[in-house]
Amino acid sequence: LPSFICRDLLASVAAAGAQPVFYEVGPDLSPSQDSSRWPQANAALAVHYFGFPQDLAPFDAYARRTGAVVIEDAAHALFSRDAAGRLLGTSAKLAILSLRKSLPLPNGAALLVNDVSMLPKLAAQIPFADPCGVRPALKAAARPLLSSIGARAAHSSLSLLRSWRGPAAPDTASERLLPAPDEPCVELACPLACADPGLEAKRRRALWNWCDKLARNSGLEPIFKSLPAQTVPYGYALRVSDFQKTAAVFSASGLRLLPWPDLPSAVAAGCPNHYRHTALVHFLW
Repeated sequence: LPSFICRDLLASVAAAGAQPVFYEVGPDLSPSQDSSRWPQANAALAVHYFGFPQDLAPFDAYARRTGAVVIEDAAHALFSRDAAGRLLGTSAKLAILSLRKSLPLPNGAALLVNDVSMLPKLAAQIPFADPCGVRPALKAAARPLLSSIGARAAHSSLSLLRSWRGPAAPDTASERLLPAPDEPCVELACPLACADPGLEAKRRRALWNWCDKLARNSGLEPIFKSLPAQTVPYGYALRVSDFQKTAAVFSASGLRLLPWPDLPSAVAAGCPNHYRHTALVHFLW
C-alpha cells in the first residue's frame, strides 16, 4: 500500500487477514522508489489520487516480478479516464470504486473484476439492507435544483450547510474495525439509475478550474499543475503551509478546505513533509 493513504483503508486489509507493507510516494504522488526494490507481497495497491491517473507501469513490473495481483484504487476516480480513454479502474485485474464519494448516496462501493480468472474467487453479492434514511434522498432530490444555479454556487450552498461540523479527530480504531455493516443500502438503485456522468464531469471540472484560478492568484501551490482532458477530479488538491490562512482563501468563495489524509498511525510519526501539508477542496455535494 502507499503510505500516503487514509488510515480507515487498513480496516479492509485487517478484515482480509492481511498485513500492510507500505511504499512511499513523492510530491507528485507517484512511487518514490523503484518497484524492483519493494518487498514481496501478494497484492499491490495503485491509487488514482483525487481522480488523476496513476502510472501503472511500476505496478505491472512488480506483478511480473513477484506474481502479486495489482488492485487499482479508483475510489476518487469514478468517471475519470486515462490518456488513452480507458476508464480508471479497468486496466488492472481488480479495482475498487467508492460510489458514495462521487454521488449523493448513503453508502456503496464496487469491486471491478477485469480478469475472468479472478471470478471463481468472488463471494456472492451481499443482500441489500433496509432503507437508510431521508438525508440521502433529500440530497438526491436537491441535486437538479443545485445544478441549475451553477457548479460553484451549488457547492457553496451545501458547504455552508455542513460548516458547523469540525474535522473528525483521528480514530486509530478505524484501522482495525470496519465502520458500518457490510450490507449495501437498498436505496442505492434509484440514485445510480438517475446519475448523469456527463453533467457530473462538467460540474467537477468547472469547480477544479475555478479553484485553480483562485489558488494561483493567491500564490498557492497545486499538486497537479493542469487538468488532463479526460480527468474528472475528486477535488482540488494543494500544498499548504498555513492551513487556516489557505482555508480562508477558499471559504470567501463558499468552498471548504479539508486536511487529507488521516494518515495511518504507523506512518504519521515519520512521514515525509509533503504528506503533512496536503489539503483538499472537496467536490462532493
